[in-house]
Amino acid sequence: MKNKKTWLAVGAVILAAALMVGAWFAFGPQATAGEKDIVISVKYADGKTERFEVSTDAEFLKEAAEEVLTLEGEPGPYGFTLYKVNGVEADFSKDSSYWAVYVDGEYGQYGLDAQPVTDGSEYTFAYERY
Repeated sequence: MKNKKTWLAVGAVILAAALMVGAWFAFGPQATAGEKDIVISVKYADGKTERFEVSTDAEFLKEAAEEVLTLEGEPGPYGFTLYKVNGVEADFSKDSSYWAVYVDGEYGQYGLDAQPVTDGSEYTFAYERY
């Protein structure tokens, strides 16, 4: 009897995981193919801002941003972790700074490599301190 309960519990966990993966693919970020005109801005710690108008066929922000910016970071469990933009480092362990990403003025909900690029949108990389 105990063995049967264990198998039922394992089956329930596998089913729940499968449903979560299915929901991610159904309702997660959806990329669109084709040419898009977007704006990419960078706000540095000193208040200086750079603005780039970009025509791209990139589906996700990391690829589109790399057309006009130099990005340094590494893949992580939650997507691409951004350390430097155009040579300017944000190091949370040193001074609680980080690079925030905004989409049309709202805090980004996805990593750079999962954030879909949408025609007419503005993406801002902002140096911030916590």
